[in-house]
Amino acid sequence: MFEWLKRLRTTARNFTLPAREERGARNTEKVNLKPYTPEPKVFLGQLAYLQLSQFEILTSELKYSPNTQYKAELGEAAAKSFEKYRAISKKIAAMGIDPTDAMDPFVERIETFHSRTNGLDWYETVIKIYLVSGLLDDFYRRLAIGLDPITRAEVEKALKDTKFEAFAKKVLIESMARDAQLGSRLALWGRRIMGDVLLELRAAFDNRKLAGIAKTKKLTIEEERAVNLASYSKLEPLITELIGAHTMRMDALGLTA
Repeated sequence: MFEWLKRLRTTARNFTLPAREERGARNTEKVNLKPYTPEPKVFLGQLAYLQLSQFEILTSELKYSPNTQYKAELGEAAAKSFEKYRAISKKIAAMGIDPTDAMDPFVERIETFHSRTNGLDWYETVIKIYLVSGLLDDFYRRLAIGLDPITRAEVEKALKDTKFEAFAKKVLIESMARDAQLGSRLALWGRRIMGDVLLELRAAFDNRKLAGIAKTKKLTIEEERAVNLASYSKLEPLITELIGAHTMRMDALGLTA
């Protein structure tokens, strides 16, 4: 796994950001994820808890907001984040599944991810959610291609809102303009959390499905390791694209990824 991450970091360093006017024309559909989309309960359970946990983080940061205006705007953005969760949980319930049952298998993994990427202050938390939610929402929109058309459309609709993204850009750019040292610190933090986001993204897949190995087949430790490496390799083109999107989000703040 760590060799895979090492290769990805090399790719990230070599990624060249295109000119702003060229970005709209970039191809972001190179990797076909349809064969690797998890079953709906697994897909929606992970996505629902990610949205719920992000809402929890945002609301817990309200009391640390630097001023009343930012607190009010963060509150509105957090409410929109909860609407994303609610839309996905309603879809799970409509399938005859208890949303908590669908989310429970992923709680420990996602909470561990958030604990590893816990910001030191309000600004680090805001940029973390800006980068993490942007990257993972992009990823889940892509991964939804293997769902039935109705479920896919509902997922895309739920993830369409960009209220928090607009808020984060505004407050971070304003705050960095007042404090040059803040910009340097946030640039470093944005680069730091990328590896953890990639690990969370990879965990959304079934390694055996990626490698074309039956779930019931018994494997030795060496064979299991080979399966993991094969699955990671299949993800590299997708990760390269998402690293590019991460770079653009950092660039939108005037930061170097």
